[in-house]
Amino acid sequence: MSGALVAAACSGSDSADSPDATEAPAAAAEAEPDETPDDSEPADMPDAEPAPTAPDEPAPLEDEDQLTSAGEGNVDLASLEPIAGGEITFGLTNDGTGFDTTGAVAPGSIRVITALNDSLVGLDADANWQPNLAESLTPNDDFTSWTITMRPGLLFHDGEPVDGEAVRANLQAFKDSPTVGFAMAQVDSITAVDELSVRLDLSAPWAALPYGLVGQPGWMVSPSTIGTNETFTGTGPFILESWTPGDGARVVRNPNYWRADEGLPYLDAINFKFLVDVTVKRQAFEAGDVQGYVSPDDEDILDFLDDDETDVWIGTAGANEYLWLLNTTAAPFDDLRVRQAMAHAIDKQFIIDAFRSGLTVPANGPLNPSDRWYTENNYPQFDPAAAQALVDEYEAEFGPIEFELSIEPNASTIEVAEVMMSFLTDVGIDGKIKEIGQGQSALTAILDDFQAFSWFQFGSPDPDSDYVFFHSSGGFLNWTNLVSADIDAGLDAGRQNVDEADRKAGYAQFLQALGDEVPMIWVDHLNGVEAAVTLPELHGIGTPGILPDGSASLPMTNGSFFAWSGVWIEQ
Repeated sequence: MSGALVAAACSGSDSADSPDATEAPAAAAEAEPDETPDDSEPADMPDAEPAPTAPDEPAPLEDEDQLTSAGEGNVDLASLEPIAGGEITFGLTNDGTGFDTTGAVAPGSIRVITALNDSLVGLDADANWQPNLAESLTPNDDFTSWTITMRPGLLFHDGEPVDGEAVRANLQAFKDSPTVGFAMAQVDSITAVDELSVRLDLSAPWAALPYGLVGQPGWMVSPSTIGTNETFTGTGPFILESWTPGDGARVVRNPNYWRADEGLPYLDAINFKFLVDVTVKRQAFEAGDVQGYVSPDDEDILDFLDDDETDVWIGTAGANEYLWLLNTTAAPFDDLRVRQAMAHAIDKQFIIDAFRSGLTVPANGPLNPSDRWYTENNYPQFDPAAAQALVDEYEAEFGPIEFELSIEPNASTIEVAEVMMSFLTDVGIDGKIKEIGQGQSALTAILDDFQAFSWFQFGSPDPDSDYVFFHSSGGFLNWTNLVSADIDAGLDAGRQNVDEADRKAGYAQFLQALGDEVPMIWVDHLNGVEAAVTLPELHGIGTPGILPDGSASLPMTNGSFFAWSGVWIEQ
């Protein structure tokens, strides 16, 4: 019986068409992450012509609850007893480029790391932080210092202890990284205070600090392997047995897993297979070569929802947004009028209907309307006349508007970009596509080697995890290079306050300034298409896991992040 899970959570990253090779390194967020569905030859750029007319409305789902059901068909999940043993092959969209936790980790590698790693902090079913690998995280009265205390007896995969000094070494190496260390710029010092504890002293209050330790800063590896790229010697339920760039990776059960007394993990092994093309992934699944895969095509999602032999898991606990980054320090996007004109020119609903089967919603920033932190802003809406007026005004002073859009060689994403370019052409903006190498997005963005960039990111369950990507202190990770006092003040308020009303007011200021400044061209929140499909015999993909304190964890996020320790297969 087909089913789908929409995870109950606060916010709305990996879409059916989400190339998370364009995602940021997971520096400050629980990985968000994006999958690249197709690397076939891109279509030619369309000739200049009026913007296309809207397609026919997609056929509605027969049952609206198909996208909100409990998943795994009508099976009573509580009645199923997990079975230990067996191995599976699972399809991923992006290739990995290595496992260096102090660098920009590619999304394909992150997918594998989720099986090799337990972060210091986890998220419960309400997206609130909870200790995970750490036993406790305790702030001082004004949140300018945090003490992290580890659970006793924890071991890395190589048998070395996960003690205070090991945690200090990992956090210090991350902070010292010229690539991702900006995410911890507010940390003044990191000190191992005893065998199991580490203290972080800060330059300013940081009440939301634990949310940042859900992602890459909270990944702990054996100290002798910090900074290495070929392996990941972590603490998680599985151990990396092999990795073949361009092909995949194999992970095997960790016999000394710290939660082994709970029966975890269930599987003996997972074979991750990199399958970029969406058609190839579906063919492999239907042939039985893989038992599940992430990032199905939107049309495949609709097909599989009607298929009794396939389960569909649609995650809404965090979802990527599709957007274009604009380099606000380079012409022509150093002029606000050009950025506003682009936003006015693009019909987001057309993109959603034509390329997402109507399953997503328009975006005006990084927070989904379903997010508890969301507020409306004044981001420019579709208005070709307003766009044309701004273009005419700019061109009267500086001449024609021309730019290049950097994009990885992904046919599906390029097709979307070409349609967006046609909207821009219609108001006199001349854009061209510049293809970069597969997996090169993060490095290209960090080096500021772009004018505009096709991108998938954000949607973290807590906005503080995206702080470094918008705040002026973000350095290389402030992708658009925009410096805004209002954005900084709003993000600082959200970071420094505990009271939810104060935090929401800060994020309202942040979102409003983001809408006014337009450093990004937002298209849509990818809830509804960020999904995984599996055989009915494969369980635990989209269902909540269990945190160490026995509470339910946040279910599948971003279409492909889930707790592999709880996945099992009927023999």
